[in-house]
Amino acid sequence: MCYYRTSKTYTRMLMSLSKMRNENYSGNKNTLRNSNSGHNNKNCIPKDIPSLLLTTEAFCQQLGVRYPPNFGAKLNLPFNKAHLLMLCDRTQPKGFAPVRFTTLPSMLLLFLTFVLSTAAEYGFQGIPGDYCLTRQPEQCCTSRNDECTVPILGNHLCYCDHFCKRVDGDDCCPDFKYVCEGFRPPPTPFILDGCKDSTGATYPPGGPYRINCNTCSCIQVGNKYEFQCRNKTVCLIQEDILERMLHERNSWTSANYSTFWGKTLDEGFSYRLGTLLPEKSVKNMNEILIEMSNFLPESFDARERWPSFIHPVRDQGDCASSWAFSTTAVSADRLAIQSGGKFYNPLSVQQLLSCNQARQRGCNGGYLDRAWWYIRKFGVVSDECYTYTSGQTNQPGECHIPRTAYLDGEIRCPSGSADNRVYKMTPPYRISTNEREIMTEIMANGPVQATFLVHEDFFMYKSGVYQHLPYANDKGPAYARSGYHSVRILGCVQILGVKNGVKMDYSVFYVVKTTAI
Repeated sequence: MCYYRTSKTYTRMLMSLSKMRNENYSGNKNTLRNSNSGHNNKNCIPKDIPSLLLTTEAFCQQLGVRYPPNFGAKLNLPFNKAHLLMLCDRTQPKGFAPVRFTTLPSMLLLFLTFVLSTAAEYGFQGIPGDYCLTRQPEQCCTSRNDECTVPILGNHLCYCDHFCKRVDGDDCCPDFKYVCEGFRPPPTPFILDGCKDSTGATYPPGGPYRINCNTCSCIQVGNKYEFQCRNKTVCLIQEDILERMLHERNSWTSANYSTFWGKTLDEGFSYRLGTLLPEKSVKNMNEILIEMSNFLPESFDARERWPSFIHPVRDQGDCASSWAFSTTAVSADRLAIQSGGKFYNPLSVQQLLSCNQARQRGCNGGYLDRAWWYIRKFGVVSDECYTYTSGQTNQPGECHIPRTAYLDGEIRCPSGSADNRVYKMTPPYRISTNEREIMTEIMANGPVQATFLVHEDFFMYKSGVYQHLPYANDKGPAYARSGYHSVRILGCVQILGVKNGVKMDYSVFYVVKTTAI
């Protein structure tokens, strides 16, 4: 009595097993389907199967599963073997009684049945392509029709009749339930037709495109598209670091500036900073003594104290001129404060760049003490008289107000302006780095100038207490840089301290006017 429907895959496996023991098997090589009862069908599993003298290890090797098999759990079969092992499915008539297996060959047959049943649960489902949909003249067959087949997996067959689907497994074609039973097919996996950058913008396949500071093409890789960049360089805005900072809690917040987007890290440090480390003689200058007040406010902002005298932020462009910007900004603010607003004109950065070139490097950086020496010795005109252009040219340019013009008294504005007044400043002085003394100095005389070391993350600084976050160090030395930068400090805010009437130690956030960036 047989309760199995066999397939040519199953028959071939049996033949392979018999060849291992030099046995001959004469089973039908065509796909056969026994009747519901299956009684005495010569095409069923042959009666001599248990007589095959196979070792369990060899049997497992043929099936491609681990020996010894774990009978207590489902076999974890690979996708392709799961389909190749879909050898038969069981149909049990009513009153079928379980058989007690007492011999090793019988247990092997049981194991074979277990494997076949496990594999049958997989069926042909998941194999891509159209099968029932391609049948002519009718796609599907009602009831049972052993001719209602479609080739699959080479020389195997799947079925499009309603008999193919069973409780214990099926040999239905992959698209049977969609074509013959009206189920809605699963959505096709969505493949983005193009590449997305970090801003969410989509680029169609091809290119090249400018992605941040790199030139890239949109290439399909597997089932998705990716940017592939040639000669990839490190960008000033490092997107992964920015993303990390936006999701972590630090002492300062970050932002993606369009001004810096598309710039390389080298360009940022070459053109957007620009202060040279002070020489030893400057470092050895004595700090002036400042008589500090015993009662300092919790915060002070020069923009609130002198709203009409503090000049707005200016962009240095692609010229490493923070040494000139911060010097003229502090000079102009203090000149306006001390004159009560009589002299408010922004001072010329371009004149310092073009005319103060002795031992200076122009758009490649400069020394603060030499900038102050020039203003004290010769003075500078207003920005209206000598307009800033180096931010676009990357060059300091030719000096249009030579020193001889001061001697002759014939200063002509390069812009053609009639206001050729010259502004001079007294010698600079050094103050302590103590925050309380800095705050006292700003409250008394106005903004002060400061030089400090910045790192690659500074170009993403937005607000808060700037402290270097060494994220780039984790990526390698090519991603981390540092350089000196000059700024104008406008005030201080107490962020930590003991406020008990006895002691108030300032740990401050500098309200900085970053005229250089």
